[in-house]
Amino acid sequence: MSVERLLSTVERLWPGHDVALVQNRRRDKSARELIFVPSQASPRLLVPAGKPSAAASGLRRFSTALSSKERAIRLVGSLALRAGAEGLLTDRVRMTPRPGAEPSIEQHLSEVLGTEVLVGLGVGSLRANQKPILQVFDRRGRCIAYVKVGDSELTAGLVQQEGGALAELTKKDWRLLELPALLHLGNWQGLELLVISALDTAVRPSSGPLLQPPLAALDELYDRFDEGTAALGQTPYWQELLDTVEQVEDERLRTAYREALERVGESCGDDVVRLTAWHGDFAPWNLSTRGGRVQLWDWERFATGVPAGLDRVHYVLHTSTRAHGFSAEVIDTALASPFTHHPSCSAEEQELVSVLYLASITARYLLGSQGDQGEVIRPTLETVLEALTKHSRRLSAPTPKGAPQ
Repeated sequence: MSVERLLSTVERLWPGHDVALVQNRRRDKSARELIFVPSQASPRLLVPAGKPSAAASGLRRFSTALSSKERAIRLVGSLALRAGAEGLLTDRVRMTPRPGAEPSIEQHLSEVLGTEVLVGLGVGSLRANQKPILQVFDRRGRCIAYVKVGDSELTAGLVQQEGGALAELTKKDWRLLELPALLHLGNWQGLELLVISALDTAVRPSSGPLLQPPLAALDELYDRFDEGTAALGQTPYWQELLDTVEQVEDERLRTAYREALERVGESCGDDVVRLTAWHGDFAPWNLSTRGGRVQLWDWERFATGVPAGLDRVHYVLHTSTRAHGFSAEVIDTALASPFTHHPSCSAEEQELVSVLYLASITARYLLGSQGDQGEVIRPTLETVLEALTKHSRRLSAPTPKGAPQ
């Protein structure tokens, strides 16, 4: 998130306040201040000034994606902030109320949650679906909630979608999965707000290789939303992919995507697939493990009625591309990885699942690239579309005589 967009976000969250970047070791008690951690030059978080316990708590969120070194850095930083290191961090955002200022996001959330709260702000990397993420702290400085803020047509829709998904998901009885609770979904000052409970994540990393998705937890998700089997070409899922074609504005991209779907439909339209749900962004940075359960958040892409196994491919592919870059070679390696395979899935079934995953994620990128900040994902879109083209051709190629069936 750029500094300009960050300041614009703060202005919307603190209406009627003068918002400014300052460098100061002492807090102005007549204003609210958020501190850049570790600095404005390389920000990760904005934490509340004047509340060491909250600032320290802001660093204590651990996902599976974090290395042991990154976990140690967060722990040391948390301890330092609790011990009073706030005075060493000079880069801040100051919000000074003007006469008659409207209620701030903190006042609104205090009413929603029934207790006085302070908020911090996550500073993520630039993405097409980037949205402000707030950490909410109570008077004791404990992180009690997270808030997703939909501040555009795209992100407001995703926030509403996640709220609906969590409302449905929390009706289920989960043994291996732990989900955040839906606390509030509503509009405030033209912003769509999703308030969810904070999960108490474990400091220690989970065992096993990072590329290995937790299959048992995924199976539990699939079992809870099992819709039986059907021929691929007769499913609403397949029709939605076909409908996407008509929504693509760029003629070259539209043609390439349509032709890839035609190849898959002609070769595998009669293949029977198991229909269930998928998380939609199942990846190490969206989960943790604690007490033998997989803690899973970020459900904005959740969908039902999709072929089983898409999450496995997403997990391995995005873990690989984050580590090695988004390239055709990395995608091919990820699709061939044994970690994408379920023991009950044959090689032929897995090949189809992989191609369907590419079709699904390409559809997402095609539509996302047409929205606000869509240019950010254009290079990724081109790479994924090329992979879909390549693998759909391979899937539809006739089997040579004498080759094993």
